[in-house]
Amino acid sequence: MKKIDNIKFRNALTSDSNQLSDMESTVFYLDKVNTNFERELDKENKKIFVCTFVNIITKPTNFIKRIFRFLEIKKEKVFIEQEVIIGYIKTWKIMEDTHIEQLGVLEKFQRQGIGEKLLRLSINHAIQLGSNKIILECRKSNISAINLYKKYQFNITSVRKNYYPLDNKREDAICFESSNLQNNDLFKNLK
Repeated sequence: MKKIDNIKFRNALTSDSNQLSDMESTVFYLDKVNTNFERELDKENKKIFVCTFVNIITKPTNFIKRIFRFLEIKKEKVFIEQEVIIGYIKTWKIMEDTHIEQLGVLEKFQRQGIGEKLLRLSINHAIQLGSNKIILECRKSNISAINLYKKYQFNITSVRKNYYPLDNKREDAICFESSNLQNNDLFKNLK
């Protein structure tokens, strides 16, 4: 995985809900989903991990300048850190399994190991929960996701015909299942 500066991985917070909704509509625009992330984050059997990019703003807006003048702060340079969500993974514990509902990274940040790190976080979390396996599905056209799941020994279990919306047509979903999480050396050594 490539190293990217100014990013971090963490649990999603309720305050992330608006950014997560915006990101969902950007990354999964074809699916036309509209998740209520605030409600999802309150559910005991749901877990969302995010990857954030710390954007440092060095040029203050007029509003910030007025606040500084009002507070009598004299600063020539201002550094404001803004945390922006660039990727997330949403999981759901169902009985003895964990289901990955969504894994998305903004296009500008793809192919830099962020999706893989988010997958690894969810695998570790599923192991801690005592899940036997992880199940998920993805679009047939999403070759990079398919290759990532195969890299982590997920097996194709079935194909759901015409599962996803695609413009005026439909696209198949490839269904995956991990091997047993509790008895797999690959999964036990993930960080």
